[in-house]
Amino acid sequence: MFKKGICLLLVLSVGFLSSGCCSIIHGNRQLVSFTSEPTGAKVKMDTYKGTTPYTVSLDRSKDYVAEISKEGYETEQRQITHSFSPLAIFGNILFLLVGVIVDFATGSGYNLNPTNVNVELEKAK
Repeated sequence: MFKKGICLLLVLSVGFLSSGCCSIIHGNRQLVSFTSEPTGAKVKMDTYKGTTPYTVSLDRSKDYVAEISKEGYETEQRQITHSFSPLAIFGNILFLLVGVIVDFATGSGYNLNPTNVNVELEKAK
């Protein structure tokens, strides 16, 4: 009985220490929404493609450049950048260094900005 209790405690401890706070709370992906005036503009970004209004789940550890275009209008570009999440340090007080390492290794220790991209396209000249 005592050995089973120790084994269970050991397994739970390893699971607890091998996860980070950001990994648990919000994961390594983040939703970013695109809207445009007029609607129906094409959004292209790396391998992602959609039409406004458009919402996509992006990897938190990368920067992106989105191209928003519509026939008869000037093409616009918007940057989405990743930045350090304070939650990665402050939320890991219980998890200590292991949690911080896990959060940054998985990309969960970052936030994407902006999360809502609204573009007013201008008529082509």
